[in-house]
Amino acid sequence: MRKLLAFISLVCYLFYSCDCALPDSQLIEQTLKNSLFSTYDKTIRPDDQVSVDITATLQQIVAIDEKQQIMTSSSFISQTWYDYRLTWANNASNNNISVLMLPVKNLWIPDTMILNSADTSGYFTVNDYSLASVDYRGQVYMILPALSVRTRCNFLVQKFPFDKQLCSINLTSWSQGANRILYTENRSLVIDLSEYSEHPLWKLNGTDMIVTEAADRAPFEDTYNDIISIQLYLQRKPMYFMLNGIFACLILNAVTLIAFALPFATQISLSMICFMTYSVYSLSFSSLFPQQSDYLMTITLYFLLSICWTLIAMLWFVICNYFITKVRMPRLLYAFCELLQRVSTPRPKKDDKTDKKDVIVENGEIKKSVDEESTKATRAQRMKCVCCQKLFVSCLQRHHRVESIDKKQHVLDDDMKPIRTNPTDVKPIETEQNETN
Repeated sequence: MRKLLAFISLVCYLFYSCDCALPDSQLIEQTLKNSLFSTYDKTIRPDDQVSVDITATLQQIVAIDEKQQIMTSSSFISQTWYDYRLTWANNASNNNISVLMLPVKNLWIPDTMILNSADTSGYFTVNDYSLASVDYRGQVYMILPALSVRTRCNFLVQKFPFDKQLCSINLTSWSQGANRILYTENRSLVIDLSEYSEHPLWKLNGTDMIVTEAADRAPFEDTYNDIISIQLYLQRKPMYFMLNGIFACLILNAVTLIAFALPFATQISLSMICFMTYSVYSLSFSSLFPQQSDYLMTITLYFLLSICWTLIAMLWFVICNYFITKVRMPRLLYAFCELLQRVSTPRPKKDDKTDKKDVIVENGEIKKSVDEESTKATRAQRMKCVCCQKLFVSCLQRHHRVESIDKKQHVLDDDMKPIRTNPTDVKPIETEQNETN
């Protein structure tokens, strides 16, 4: 009990003996804040129509997701307006205080939100540590960090990777029309790019800030909403996609062209490898872009043409190999060649001389030729052969080379064979001697 009384007496002595009062400057500032907020109501607008000036400072484009069509950017959005309830005299009685830093949650602020936000809430984040700068004339300057703003953009990737995009950040009041909150843009600043850092895949060609009008969402008033649109003009840097996509497919096209000088088995294997590589590239690029059926991308068309080129080359390899290994061509191909020959060659004019039969001179004797029907048949057969030779010159040349090699090998084999004689023609030596005697 004695110890408790001693402790209480010590605390009382320290409380009365120590001077815990604030300095004069801080005491005047505290008195000024109390006088400003004594009759202040943050739920009431400062005026019938509040003019809000918006400026933006773009720091970085963090990421662009073409498949989800979302742009993530980092910036600072500042808003300025006048609140005449927060005015005071800048004189010696107030210690010449011209600016006060006041908590944002204690002030009236416009309900500005991002209209095309991809997040669940498009409002700017205001916490207990957010402060606003207020001068003695009642001008309020509030800057909020928008470090990760996700907005929706309509990407047109038809000319990928040489495309240009226009992305915007649309700001407006969600619940109050232009008769209550009037948004204006600062034409002198527009968008501050002094702290901007370039994106590795996108180049910022320019910026703009415009004000547009939209229908008011409130059903009881006939007014409109002001929309501040911060527009970013972006251009894709194509170097990465050219080296990893277009140039690689161009090399595969060259490999398919070189395959014409290789044997049949190597040709088919190279064609299959090209097919597999094209499919991998198509899947990797299709995962980047949004699913749409409005237009055909240029790079997709390039992949399709490359695949068709490889398919045509493979078909040609198979057809040539078929005609090399087979002796005769199929009848359908003969009919097709004959049809092409009839279409391409003009018909001769009919003369009286053509009705006569041809005459052939052989060994000094005159002989009549065969009938006209047989001559037509021979001519048609010759036309078939000529047409087929024109269509498949390379295949027939290779076929003749193989035949000539086989003939040479056959002649060499015949020369190497021993000469066989009839045993009846060979006479014994003794019988020859007796005959001579």
